[in-house]
Amino acid sequence: MGKKPSMSSKHEPPDPMAPGGAPGRPGVTDTRASSATESEPVRQAQPGQPVDPELQAARDEALATFGRYQRLAADFENYKRRTRQDLTDRTQFANEELLRKLLPLRDNLQRALEHAPEGIDRNWFEGIKLVVRQFDDVLQGQGLSTIPAVGEKFDPAQHEAIASEETDEHEEGTILEEMQPGYRLHNRVLRPTLVKVAHPRALKS
Repeated sequence: MGKKPSMSSKHEPPDPMAPGGAPGRPGVTDTRASSATESEPVRQAQPGQPVDPELQAARDEALATFGRYQRLAADFENYKRRTRQDLTDRTQFANEELLRKLLPLRDNLQRALEHAPEGIDRNWFEGIKLVVRQFDDVLQGQGLSTIPAVGEKFDPAQHEAIASEETDEHEEGTILEEMQPGYRLHNRVLRPTLVKVAHPRALKS
């Protein structure tokens, strides 16, 4: 019997066709079509070209809306700031009227100590002094503080002059004596200090 012609055990398929009918190599992708698509310029409105009226109207409305939002946000921040300040003021000065009414009581207690009669029981006197100190502690706990006076320069915002004294020993406007103590509630004058103020002696003709 004759021998059959030898045939290759491997069968290689024909080369795949590249896009457009041209033969291509295995594993190689033709990017010409995609690159051509990607390289197409994006059409944009050029200067001088008419703008779509509806698009321009939408832009104008968006800008106007954003401006209103900014103003509203600023107004809201101001409102929150005022609200916080009002709350702080109400908290700090809630007892202002009550403290104002208690000050004369404190004044009278101090006058009683200053004009105590001779021969008074010392234990009783020290007890009253202790009550006055406790009174002052309560007032200070509410934010009350005394206004400095003697030796200070007269300040009409904090002092009220009810007397004056001619003298060359002190500069004009110096407070010589405190007639009634004044108080400040936090940063606000609750009651001015009544004082005697120095002024120069009148020149004799």
